[in-house]
Amino acid sequence: MKSARITSSGSRWVLAAASLTLAILFSTASAAQDGGGFVGPWCAQGDRSKPTSIAKDGPFYKLTNEQGSTATGNIRGNAITAMEWQFVRGTLSSDGSRIDWDNGTFWAKCNGGGSSGGGGHYGRLPNLQGTWYRDGNQAKACSIQQNRSSLSFTNEIGQTAQGKFLGSKNVTANWGGTTINGTLTRNAGQINWDNGTMWSR
Repeated sequence: MKSARITSSGSRWVLAAASLTLAILFSTASAAQDGGGFVGPWCAQGDRSKPTSIAKDGPFYKLTNEQGSTATGNIRGNAITAMEWQFVRGTLSSDGSRIDWDNGTFWAKCNGGGSSGGGGHYGRLPNLQGTWYRDGNQAKACSIQQNRSSLSFTNEIGQTAQGKFLGSKNVTANWGGTTINGTLTRNAGQINWDNGTMWSR
C-alpha cells in the first residue's frame, strides 16, 4: 500500500513537470507568433538617418522601409516574409539586434548617441549595399556589402576586395594588393573607378 502511494505521488510529479514543460513551449511559440523581437523601430543598414519599422497589423505585420514603402509581413519562427516586396525574407539574429534580408541588405536596432565608424559622418554616408553592374552590363553583376564605413566588394568574376569610404563621395578598394579608388556620381548610383571602369546600379 505504501509502495502504491509513492508510485502515485511520483506520477503526479511527472505529470506536473510535463505540464510545466508544455506551458513553457506554448509560451515560447506564442511569443514567436506574436512578433517576438521583430516589432518596433529599426534602421536600414544600421543608419539612424534611414528609419524603418515593423508593427502588428491584425493577423499580419506592417513593414515600412526607409523610403516609406510598406508591405504586409508574415512571421514563421525567426523569419519574416514581406509579401509586396517580392517576398523578400528576413532572418532575426539570435540576439534580436538585426534582421538579415536575403537580398543582401539588413536592418539593425537604432543605437542612440553619436554615429560610429565614420568619424561622426556615418549618418551622411550613402547606402551602397546591394547589386551593381560593371559598365552598366547586367550580365556582369557585382556586389557591395556595407557595414558602417567599411565596404566589401565582389566583382563580376567573383574576386573580392576590402575597402572603405574616403568621404561621402569617394571609396577605396584593395584588390589583392592593388588599390583602386572610386568616385560616386549620379546620387551614389554610379562608381567611376580610377582604372577606367564603372559600376552602376
